[in-house]
Amino acid sequence: MVVNETGINEIVDRRLFYYPGFSIYNELGGFYDYGPIGLRIKRNIESAWRRLFVERLGSLEIESTTILPEAVLKASGHVATFTDPIASCVKCGTAYRIDKLLEEFYEKMKDTASLNAVKKLSIEEMEDRIDENEIACEKCGGRLTKVERFNLMFRTNIGQKGETAYLRPETAQGVFLDFKDIFRSYGLKLPSPICQVGKAYRNEISPRQRLVRMREFTQMETELFFDPEKDQSELNRTRMDDILDTTVRFVEAGQEIVLEQSLRDLVRSGLVPNNYFAMMLHLEKRLLAHLGISDEKYRFRQLEKEELPHYSKGNVDLEISTEYGYIEVAGNAYRGDYDLSAHAKLSGSDMSVVNDGKKVVPHVIEASIGLDRMLLAMLSNAITDDQRGWPWLNLPRQVAPYAYAIFPLQKDTKILETAFSLYQRMVDSGVQCYYSESGSIGKRYAKADEMGVMHCVTIDFQSIEDGTATIRDRNTTKQERKPIGEIK
Repeated sequence: MVVNETGINEIVDRRLFYYPGFSIYNELGGFYDYGPIGLRIKRNIESAWRRLFVERLGSLEIESTTILPEAVLKASGHVATFTDPIASCVKCGTAYRIDKLLEEFYEKMKDTASLNAVKKLSIEEMEDRIDENEIACEKCGGRLTKVERFNLMFRTNIGQKGETAYLRPETAQGVFLDFKDIFRSYGLKLPSPICQVGKAYRNEISPRQRLVRMREFTQMETELFFDPEKDQSELNRTRMDDILDTTVRFVEAGQEIVLEQSLRDLVRSGLVPNNYFAMMLHLEKRLLAHLGISDEKYRFRQLEKEELPHYSKGNVDLEISTEYGYIEVAGNAYRGDYDLSAHAKLSGSDMSVVNDGKKVVPHVIEASIGLDRMLLAMLSNAITDDQRGWPWLNLPRQVAPYAYAIFPLQKDTKILETAFSLYQRMVDSGVQCYYSESGSIGKRYAKADEMGVMHCVTIDFQSIEDGTATIRDRNTTKQERKPIGEIK
């Protein structure tokens, strides 16, 4: 049984998976630090993504700067269009993102039709809805101001003259700017995927729901460059036939029913733009399985026209069920040649490449996964209560913070030496281990369960006599003795 939000947050807070940044200075929302356990889990998710989207896909991975001059973001369209509707309380000044405020109101009222219509509303229509429903400030009940557009980018200045720049709102632009040099330097041929993991920044108006709406977050992005006129039956020697037979849970734009369809049928019907786009959805489904998220907990949702970014020829979001409802965890977009052509126009640089003797400005399929949201979604679906007396994390071994927790039962010199010797051997062999001497063995087991540790190894006096140890399985709580030398 999955526990509720309170139970999840209790474990997160007690074990310091993540927590508000700089909280001793009057906490600002949307900024989170990761503690030792949360950071390990986060890195393991990143490693799982890298095995699929970098190694398996045959991508090149880069790291680009997080500060971009204004010209870059003018070309990309972010300066003009990267906005959200905002209004503030006339009494206390609290700012609200109005589309989200309306969605929360209609969700409480169980008005599904109005809830689904919010994303299609104009600024004026949003104001009318606020007035009609007498929606006021959540903090003090004050009246809200007129709705206006607010640019979500963090603005800064470069150098003595103060050239305008921004913290990047997405990692993608660095890949687009570097693409041509990478293509030429590595002698690439289209299709060519390039990946990047890194920080992005968005000045959210009213961040909430912990890792769902953050102002500083981590993205794992893949940009697949391709020639739209070329055959799409293969990608880096991977044939598309088996991939297109993959069945996924899919919601068509404007619909609510989740259908199970093959990627082949979704491409044929035009709901998924092309085979390369389908490849991204296939890899995301595989990633979910790797993270222990079952099929009934996710859906791919086709965006409606009103939701599409300015650059998009088609978007499909990956949404996962959590204690906050379904949240968007990944955005998949067919960006066409928008970005490369826009940068070519504003900079005066030729962004085309020569592929198979033909000059072409590549099109791009983007798969952008929010690492923080993926972590939250995984924890939400992993935390379990089976009446053992405490909730615990049912994480797969490959993403658990530790494979083993090693506990000396008593503070006897020989027991401590044996336990720590095992710990050192395991760590030297590349196994992630946790070592603790503090507390009763029962409390240490409970702590390990909350952390998601797969197995607990207890060293006792019998271990000194016959070289065996007690191994406790996290999921079953069953214990067995095993030779210490066979533990790996």
